[in-house]
Amino acid sequence: MQAFMDGFKPAEGGPHSDVPWWMRYAGKGAGVVGGGLAVFFGLSAAVSINPFCIVAGLWEIVAGILVISIEAPFCCVFLDFVQKFSTFMDVRPLWQKAAVYLGLSFPGILLCTSFSSIVASVAIFVCAVLFGMQFLGKKASREEMMANVQPPSNMNSATRSDSMKSGLVGNIHVQDVEAAPANP
Repeated sequence: MQAFMDGFKPAEGGPHSDVPWWMRYAGKGAGVVGGGLAVFFGLSAAVSINPFCIVAGLWEIVAGILVISIEAPFCCVFLDFVQKFSTFMDVRPLWQKAAVYLGLSFPGILLCTSFSSIVASVAIFVCAVLFGMQFLGKKASREEMMANVQPPSNMNSATRSDSMKSGLVGNIHVQDVEAAPANP
């Protein structure tokens, strides 16, 4: 049982060690539960008469299995390539993992808007949102935000207004539209 639980444990000291432990477990848990729900409800959507719902159900089954294999590779221990793929995805930046899950969640709901298809897509979407929140990180304290808004006290008002101007349009040259050669 211990080996089973060790496979679920998020990597300690990895590239995402600044993310709180509870958020890492929430992401992993949402991936496993969301993938399971996607497989179950995708199967429910695939058993229909509408061909678009059948395709959407198959998509959600594959997406659910993919999410489970990324977040809980111990569930697919009989496939040797799953561990390599899971390790590859774990070292990727969190925004890329969130983008992959977001991309997996939309096609099913775009193809079929049945209840089972919506639940399956939302389950993977929730996982994408949690990884997006992990990427954004912790909100700054009130004092830090106020310090970033206020200008330094040693600047006079003329210098402060000049420093706040954007330098993006400083190199634009005036173009005379009337003097431009006309194309016959």
